[in-house]
Amino acid sequence: MGAFSGSGMVRTVMLGLATGSRGTLGSAPLWTAAGPGKRAAMALAALGEFSGDKIPGIPSRLVLPSLAGRVFSAGTGGALLARSLGAPVALGAVLAAAATPVGAAAGVGWRRYWSGTGRPGWVGGLLEDVCAVALAGAACRGVPVEASEED
Repeated sequence: MGAFSGSGMVRTVMLGLATGSRGTLGSAPLWTAAGPGKRAAMALAALGEFSGDKIPGIPSRLVLPSLAGRVFSAGTGGALLARSLGAPVALGAVLAAAATPVGAAAGVGWRRYWSGTGRPGWVGGLLEDVCAVALAGAACRGVPVEASEED
């Protein structure tokens, strides 16, 4: 398996778990390689998802349209992460995609637990966001930068 050691597999799974929580985090492997304008656009998309998720009445991330989008995002990000690690792209995609429903269910479970504590729901959501971003960041730490100067 070469450079795609157990550590590389764990990193693609970490990205999938984070993407289950926040679908826009599937693009995390691109953040270091993107120019400033593209990074800003990705950050705005993530911020929009983070804030939109707090709105009551938003459909569950566990239902098909939402979950399918997250799985696709994680699979794409897992493939990019695996490629940057010199690993089999298909394996990275499959591992990240397979971890996504677990991350989505964990996030829903956390939010359900938090809402039962009587504390403000937005605080639990913010804690989930911080954990998801930290997980995606750890998964992509040290990813080689192949940025172009173009935006």
